[in-house]
Amino acid sequence: MTQSNLSAQERLHILTKLAGLPMVILYNLFTSFFKQKPLKRVIFDASVRYMSSGMSIRQMQSLGSGGAATFRQWSKQMQLEPRAEDIGSDARLFWLGPKSADKVVLYIPGGGFMSPIADFMITFFNRVRQALMDKMHSKDVAIAILDYSLYPQTFPTQLNQVTRAIEYLFSLGIKPANLQLVGDSAGANIILQLLSHTLHPVPEIPPSPSVLTEQDNKFEVSLLYWGSAYLAEVPGFLHHYVKANGTPKDWFEGIDKLVNRILITVGGSEVLRDDGVRLNAMLARVHPEVKMDVQAGGVHDDPILDSGAKIESFSYVAQLMIAWFAAE
Repeated sequence: MTQSNLSAQERLHILTKLAGLPMVILYNLFTSFFKQKPLKRVIFDASVRYMSSGMSIRQMQSLGSGGAATFRQWSKQMQLEPRAEDIGSDARLFWLGPKSADKVVLYIPGGGFMSPIADFMITFFNRVRQALMDKMHSKDVAIAILDYSLYPQTFPTQLNQVTRAIEYLFSLGIKPANLQLVGDSAGANIILQLLSHTLHPVPEIPPSPSVLTEQDNKFEVSLLYWGSAYLAEVPGFLHHYVKANGTPKDWFEGIDKLVNRILITVGGSEVLRDDGVRLNAMLARVHPEVKMDVQAGGVHDDPILDSGAKIESFSYVAQLMIAWFAAE
């Protein structure tokens, strides 16, 4: 959606928000010494929080340029050739690193199902890839970013798209043991949709790649936890697939046969902390290799926001993720 699709009142509201942003920045500049985080993070977090509050879905979506355009612009700034490809089901993969890599991380970005990937999210995972190559003494690492459909498209659209992405990666010869899935916010939810669908296939929805259910074919999962944003658009009988914390206790029974390890990270100061803790307890009952980290003072998507604030160093959560990806 572009701003030309908005009403005059909606456009005026956006302009009013933008006009108030300098005052928000100034206020946080003067109060930053009361806070634990670097000044750049304080200002960036406050700006994001301010601009995203009180905005309608139409307004939020009008501010974005779309995932493909963002990736092209980011690649141009980085002086890289943008490598994006359509994989069917109206989905695309953006590549950081060679398609021929033995080890691949499939990143499903967040955005509440409402917003496309932001450039700083690409920057973060590009830096993660560089750190991974240094840690593993290898250049044979790639990160594939899934560009999926946003609202008003709802479940099972995104489930179909992540299934298609995994099928495509396997068709390139990537072994399940060398594939890791990571998602933040809504992206984490899409991964949970995939796992739920693999364990409890939804009629009339294409099955998960058969290789996922074969013995010894396990991949790995990292979740930067998500909260419900589009549940109201999903029929009640499908809620278990998009609301993991509302599922029966044995819903994820058998997940240990699908994935080797699961990492959950959540900010200690974010609203969704308790949801992440409950998810951890649910998965730990049925899988012996579930690790959770609650970052003291952390907010939603905390490690990724550092890149948005132009902070060069990795937080300890980002370092934990890199070590997790690098582990054999």
